[in-house]
Amino acid sequence: MAFSAWSFVFLCRPQDYILFLNPLRPGVILILITLVLYVLNKSSFKEIAYNRQVKLYQYLVILIVIGVPFSYYPRFSLYEFFLYCNVVLFFFLFYQIVNSISDLRNIIFLYCMGASIYALFALKTGNFDNERLSFSDAFDPNDLAFYLLSFLTFNFIFISKTNSKFIRISSVVSLIVTALVILKTGSRGGLIALLSVITVLLFTKSQSIKLSFMSKAALCIVAFVSVQYTTINTVRFKTLLVPESDYNYTDETGRKAIWKTGIKLMLSHPLVGIGMNAFPEGIGRERKKEGAVSLKWQTAHNSLVQIGAETGVFGLILFCAMSFNAFKIFGQIAKKTRFEELAKIGEMARVGFLGHFIIALFLSQAYSVYWAFYIVLSAVLKQLLDKETEVAEIIT
Repeated sequence: MAFSAWSFVFLCRPQDYILFLNPLRPGVILILITLVLYVLNKSSFKEIAYNRQVKLYQYLVILIVIGVPFSYYPRFSLYEFFLYCNVVLFFFLFYQIVNSISDLRNIIFLYCMGASIYALFALKTGNFDNERLSFSDAFDPNDLAFYLLSFLTFNFIFISKTNSKFIRISSVVSLIVTALVILKTGSRGGLIALLSVITVLLFTKSQSIKLSFMSKAALCIVAFVSVQYTTINTVRFKTLLVPESDYNYTDETGRKAIWKTGIKLMLSHPLVGIGMNAFPEGIGRERKKEGAVSLKWQTAHNSLVQIGAETGVFGLILFCAMSFNAFKIFGQIAKKTRFEELAKIGEMARVGFLGHFIIALFLSQAYSVYWAFYIVLSAVLKQLLDKETEVAEIIT
């Protein structure tokens, strides 16, 4: 219970819309309670030696720590790592505490509702400057789309008739609201990711969405028509059709130039990179060295470029290996488990992670807790599948 409450505060950020919570520091209080209860209950400790995802994540954390003294900005990288310790704690506590299908189901539903509530407040009280929806200081419009998209597909787990009416209605509302907010943010990466998710759900069979292709297509048409009556920056989305005309693609400070410089930084610092979250410093130094006209410090706008430049070649390999393993494990769960609820979680996690990974290719979110959530989710699912296999072998 304590972990659920803390992780809800950490991932779903109710303090952004319930403002009196901020002075109370709910995150600090709840993590301390969670750690105390966990230490007192040592019998629940799970070995990590046999879980590949957890081991790989450990290696990435170690690599980040090793890279701090070699950072372009050591003091800042050390500070950023201290902040990242919250993500590390979330990862390992999730793996240790979430032990069953019911635990997974409950905590995923909690996160879906948290995202839905956040989206509702964003619609009601968010800013719509330059026809792009933003809400709170925690997320810019792109990050808001990234956050909401990370949990969107999980709502499909809870819309079947086996769930209570309240859960079903809440999940349907969550789907509609989160998808609408993603569109209203004007995030082009969010749009590409959302369309990718919709395409996969439309053309694949799923235990969570037991509808024919025609029924799915009809729902998509209704959704598309409904969107026409909302305020969405379609002009911004249309630039995807002609990327050459967009400064983000062609300008000296645009995405293409940033990514090239990021790759150059990775290759020139292949072992430990330039330090955690030191990419803007690296960009600035490279531009100054080259005598660029625009001496602008910028983020990577691509999680792969970011992790590669900041942790080196080995960090990029670890990041990609964990992401590939997660996608693979989600598929295995959907096909091999005998439990319908577990299969649904695997199916929706696989589609959700696809969307998450696509939008991450346009954002600097390599250290995001939402990426860590998918990796630790895959670790827990793999452990549950292994236990199920062992039991089946003993019976036979």
